[in-house]
Amino acid sequence: MENLEKTQPSSINQDDSNPKKLKPRKSVWVILGLLIVLIGSALGYFFGSQDAMVVRAEEKEKAVITIATTQYQLGIRELEEGKFENARKRFEYVIQLIPSFPGAQEKLTEVMFAQANIATSTPIPSPTLTPTPDSRGEEELLNQIQVYVQNQDWDNVIVTLDSLRKLNIEYHAVEVDDYYYLALRNRGVRRILQEGSLEPGIYDLALAERFGPLDDEAINYRTWARYYISGASFWGVDWARVVESFAEIYPALPNMIDSSGMTAQERYRVGLIKWGDQLALQEEWCAAYEKYEMAFAFVVDEKVAPTATAVYNECHKSEETQAPITTETPTPTISITVNVTETPTVVITEPPVTETPAPSNTP
Repeated sequence: MENLEKTQPSSINQDDSNPKKLKPRKSVWVILGLLIVLIGSALGYFFGSQDAMVVRAEEKEKAVITIATTQYQLGIRELEEGKFENARKRFEYVIQLIPSFPGAQEKLTEVMFAQANIATSTPIPSPTLTPTPDSRGEEELLNQIQVYVQNQDWDNVIVTLDSLRKLNIEYHAVEVDDYYYLALRNRGVRRILQEGSLEPGIYDLALAERFGPLDDEAINYRTWARYYISGASFWGVDWARVVESFAEIYPALPNMIDSSGMTAQERYRVGLIKWGDQLALQEEWCAAYEKYEMAFAFVVDEKVAPTATAVYNECHKSEETQAPITTETPTPTISITVNVTETPTVVITEPPVTETPAPSNTP
């Protein structure tokens, strides 16, 4: 028996050794699992960020195409009107944005030929003896310029300055430069604020900078005009961008307009409504109602009000379906009165107390 017991394997030793052999295997699987999770998370983040970068790049490309198209069309119009210098700058800007933009290079070449023809068609006078210059003409023009400046007739100031420069480029050169700056600066601001001619106004301010640095007020007006042009270029294409641009403009210059006559505030309001319509089509009810509500802060549009009401109902319907419903049996009875503009008032009603009748002494 003793020998037999010695030859039998010890179960106790086997049980003690099993956990020691299994522990390393378990830890390896745990480490592998964690590595898989970490690698999966890293890959998900990488591919997600790549998708976001692609979306942003596509949005930027769309914006550039829209701006280039707008500038190209304006360049064609100015080419037809004979404003060759403005048209040339627009086509050069389009090519700078998109070098392969269809037709831009051809139109730029056409403008340059037109400018060259004008330059070559000017007859060259035959050389003659130069008489003693008569300064009475220059002095008369300068006096007339001063009258126009007092009357703030900036168009005639610039026209008369051009005549004076053609007559004698060296006559009171510093004073003439100052008048050029004053007239171009003020006409540019007038075009932006009063006439809705935003791009000509920006161009006047750019010309004024050749004679001296612009003041902060003129720089601000030019910045708002550029915001307006940028926001209008997204009209009907990207309503979120429209709202973003005109949200910067309307608090400072709500009545700024362009050639359409539409104010910055009105563009902001309509942009909010159109953005709300877009969100409603995507069934983003609460976000859509938020845009309608912001638009109604300016004026309640009766045509949009029914849509806004329906969107409001859908928004609160979705909130009710998401909120958990709990029912309780109140003891004692609790009645809640909810007012629209007040905090709910809780009124606790105690159960009625009934008196027990006194026992009668009659048998």
